[in-house]
Amino acid sequence: MAGDSAIIFRSGEPGPGDGPPPAPVRTGPEGAARYILTAPTPAAAAALAAEYVDRGVTTVELCGATGFPWLAAVEAAVRGRARVGTVLFGFESLLDVARYKQRATDGEPLRQLFLHVQPGADPAEDRFVRVEGPSTSTFVAVPDPSSGAAVAAEFADSVQLIELYGGWDPESAASVIAAVGEGVPVGVAVRAASKG
Repeated sequence: MAGDSAIIFRSGEPGPGDGPPPAPVRTGPEGAARYILTAPTPAAAAALAAEYVDRGVTTVELCGATGFPWLAAVEAAVRGRARVGTVLFGFESLLDVARYKQRATDGEPLRQLFLHVQPGADPAEDRFVRVEGPSTSTFVAVPDPSSGAAVAAEFADSVQLIELYGGWDPESAASVIAAVGEGVPVGVAVRAASKG
């Protein structure tokens, strides 16, 4: 279906492989789906992105724990058939995201919040938690970017990182940053520039 999208997170666990595809988050009157996927390497992310683009996904976003080698691999794999983006952190978040990375490298238990725009979503209901090793990730769908600050404020005292997916304008991203205050880095998925 046009408008379906995928978010690929870096994970020590492989993606779905030959098994059934993960259940998508599907809300809103248009019925667009957002697939939440994991991959352990750039090559695995590229293969997963190509597979889901073949299924009709039109946007692929990569988590902030990936980086430009992952982005390049995914871009090459989808060959212009989908928009590709990655999470970047603003200057205000650089020290805190570096601290977060060190804590993750040290194996400390961490809690993350991932907000994704899904028209028609109910943030109180459209959420799930994923635990991997010592870390806990909470995924919450919001109906529009302007709803993000209220959800971020709910989690401000319990998370060490927030990432925003699905098309966030600067004002809405800034409102999330203001809602959590200093100490919680906030990254936003931005589309990669096209060649040519």
